[in-house]
Order: sequence, then structure tokens, then C-alpha cells
Amino acid sequence: MNTILLVYLGISFAHLSFRSEGYRFLGNLTKVLLMPTLMLFLMQQGDYPLLLAALLFATIGDALLNKGHQGSHFIWGMASFAVCHIFYGIHVLLLGVDWILAAIAFSGLMIPYSLLYRLIGKQKGSAKYLAYAMLLFMLASLLTGLASLLCIMGILLFILSDTMIGMDSLAMKHVNDTSIMGSYILAQLLLVLGFTAL
Repeated sequence: MNTILLVYLGISFAHLSFRSEGYRFLGNLTKVLLMPTLMLFLMQQGDYPLLLAALLFATIGDALLNKGHQGSHFIWGMASFAVCHIFYGIHVLLLGVDWILAAIAFSGLMIPYSLLYRLIGKQKGSAKYLAYAMLLFMLASLLTGLASLLCIMGILLFILSDTMIGMDSLAMKHVNDTSIMGSYILAQLLLVLGFTAL
């Protein structure tokens, strides 16, 4: 296995261990090292400027979300991840997608989106969550049109991770950080592996 990926897996294991044991500082430190490690892997694999930009904004988002899932830091973290998804989306568009597959996926994803709207649409401040969810579902549709199983699995795990963060932020249900980060770590890894395999 690639040495940098082994380092990524090692940092991931350390991070999840620190989180589960309650070592907050070490957990926060290892969290912000994750995406830069994937950036090193990308630079080793070839020329991926848009993916590097996506992971840079993901790193910023990770740092901001270390402050928690409430307040201005959370909003700016959400915005950083939105920019991350936009860079991912532009990269996918430049690769070319099957628009029929993308349209089918988008139609299907409108079912959970409509349920989300019915659930939180009338809550104060829900617009930012709905806008972010729409962006995430649009990216998922584009990745389905790319027909990369790794990328599709990655974005589904990203949706799972962000759903758990949203539930925690809206005080609907407290979700363990280890579950959130486990999904997120694997999501980003699968997306990067999927993109570099194309």
C-alpha cells in the first residue's frame, strides 16, 4: 500500500482513539492533519488542482468544526465545506458525466430532501441547512453520473456524516464524534481514491 495512505490511516486511527478516550486537544490536532495528508497523496498521483483546493477548504472546515456544532465557527465551517463540494463538483463536470444517470440520481435524492424540508423547513435558521443539503445532493448526483463506485460510496458516507452533524447542531439528537469522524474519514478517502482511479 502507498506509504502516504498508510500515514493517513495511522492518523485516522489515532484521531478516532483520541476522540473516543476524550483527549480533546490531541483529537483536534490529528483532525486537522487528515486532509493535508490526502493532499500529499494527490500531489504524488498527478495534477489535481481542483481536488487540492477542495481538500484545502475541507481542512479549514475541520479546524472550524473543532470548536463544535454551534455558533459562528460552525457556520463558517459549513461554508468551507460548501466550497469544498463546489470544487469537487467542478472537477467532476470537467471529467464529464452521464447526465441521464445524474438526473435519475437527483430525482431519487429529492425524496429525502423533501422529507428534510418537512422536518426542519419551518425552524429558525433552517435555510442554511437546506441550501447545504441541496449542494451535497447535487454533488452526489454528479458523482453518480460519473459512474465511479468509490466516489458514490464516498459521497454517501459524506451525507451520513453531515446528517449526524446536522442532527447534533439542531439538537435533534446527540451523535458521538467518533461515528461522525469515522464516516467522514472514510468518505474523503474513497472520494480521493475514486478520482485518482479514473
